[in-house]
Amino acid sequence: MLWLPVDAITLFERGGFILSVILILSMVMWTLIIYSYLQLRRQGTSHLFNSDQVWLPLIISLVQILPLVGLLGTIEAMIDLFHVISRHGTGNIRGMAGGISQALITTMAGLVASLSGYYFSSDLQHRMASDTSRQEGV
Repeated sequence: MLWLPVDAITLFERGGFILSVILILSMVMWTLIIYSYLQLRRQGTSHLFNSDQVWLPLIISLVQILPLVGLLGTIEAMIDLFHVISRHGTGNIRGMAGGISQALITTMAGLVASLSGYYFSSDLQHRMASDTSRQEGV
């Protein structure tokens, strides 16, 4: 199936408010990752990992927080689903499917956003550890 911008808009409408939060947090995470690698390329590891730099802990925190935000979206969607069931019973399949869809979309978005930054945060941690051990050995 062809991915069109209209599909992306529909996806965000189905994902609700929490999906927008996940998008904003992942954009912040990726901005910090790209900035860290650009700094690394320009000035080397010793400058990137000075004590006044807080980018790496912030990146790691975002990687850890994103799945939890996705879970929050899941819980919010399931609560909405239970409201639909309490009002209309189990006969409203369309309403129930919408709630389940929102729950799965936010879970998926949180996990994908987190996993996409996991490798790069690990790589930056490894570079910091090797730089620290290299400086202690000198």
